Amino acid sequence: MNGIYGLILILFFFAITPNLGFFTLFSFLLLSLLFVFLILNNEPHTSSKPLTAEMCFIILFYACFHYGGLYQNKVSTFIGMIFFFLFITFLFINHFAWKNKLHIFPLILVSYLFLGMWTLWGSPKPLVDTFDIFFQVGQKLLTFQNPYTAVFTRTYAQIDNHFHYLPFSFLTTTPFSILFHDPRYSIIFFNFLSVILLRKMFKHKIKERLLDILMATFLFLPRSFYMLEHMYLDPIIFSFFLLFYYYFQSRKYALSIFFLALFFSFKQNLLILFPLFILDKNIRTELKRKFIFFLLPIFLIIFYLVLSPKYFLINTFFSMFGAVFFPQAVRSTPTDMALSFQVFIRQFMPNIKTIYLYVISGLLLIVVSVRIFFLRNSDIVMKIFLMTFAMGYFMHISFFNQYYFVSLFYFFAMMLLQSSSQKIREPLP
Repeated sequence: MNGIYGLILILFFFAITPNLGFFTLFSFLLLSLLFVFLILNNEPHTSSKPLTAEMCFIILFYACFHYGGLYQNKVSTFIGMIFFFLFITFLFINHFAWKNKLHIFPLILVSYLFLGMWTLWGSPKPLVDTFDIFFQVGQKLLTFQNPYTAVFTRTYAQIDNHFHYLPFSFLTTTPFSILFHDPRYSIIFFNFLSVILLRKMFKHKIKERLLDILMATFLFLPRSFYMLEHMYLDPIIFSFFLLFYYYFQSRKYALSIFFLALFFSFKQNLLILFPLFILDKNIRTELKRKFIFFLLPIFLIIFYLVLSPKYFLINTFFSMFGAVFFPQAVRSTPTDMALSFQVFIRQFMPNIKTIYLYVISGLLLIVVSVRIFFLRNSDIVMKIFLMTFAMGYFMHISFFNQYYFVSLFYFFAMMLLQSSSQKIREPLP
């Protein structure tokens, strides 16, 4: 089994990257193969090394050819791609050819910052509803407007924009909108935070040369700059999970539980993951002891629920099932093109009622979830990966950002497995 888990990550990006997570039969069949294998094979070998430098460079060079935002101008994309390729080539030579290896972690951070800002400069106003909403929500807050009742300008003709996320999402991004006039700088900041946390967690568990390559791979995963351009929250949400995990491992349980609550305060669909934390004995114990710290961020949700219960519930929870309750409504998200089980079924049964699709996929998701919840040989990170994968696979809104979020948990799970198989000597005090 040595190396199979790294290969899965490569194949995963082969399935979702060229088509941006839109449905193609090949992508769906490849994802199905990976999904079934991972669900049925839940006994990773601790002696394996899932993430080798060679596998990381396959991913990095693949990412080079898919650099750029969808609305980034072509000259900017071309220059960015050349810089990206030269940077990865330098890392490759430094790692495999030079005897005296350079300390590359600062260069990795600087290169990501440059390419991130270059992407934003090349795509200052993308035609994306998430960007428009998060750009405008800060202005709404400054004028004391309720984001759940406020009127947002339209991104697409004849389609109204509404704020569909939980409250902590706009509290996190608004400072960056005010300071930099662009909420997407929040993603750059939290990606930096993520690699710092990962480096601290694995500094004495994975050899530094490989760890630097892993950090570069994490920052430069395929289409990471597409995620940045579109202002998708998933990298930010993942940072809060890492904060929870880091402080829990550090036995700072109050902070850990607080960050766990924040992790659940961005997207309502993540609540399906909550049983995983309850089923973990250690987390459940600390949740009971430090429950007040879990409640603190939840008060903000309660505040907006009380302030405008109708619009809050419609725009957050009920909107997830809009295809069932409002089948004729015009949508900005082309759910009939999602890379999911539901769209696959529609290829063969185009006239099937949406409610039936929800019932079938919902029942399958429940069956798979029960199996995941009670896996004995997987830690909570692997279980979250499998659950988010199952959510994307069976539900209707499954595009690149959903699967990118899945890949972040898989990458972290593989780093944990890597650290358990690679023992290095602790530094002297």
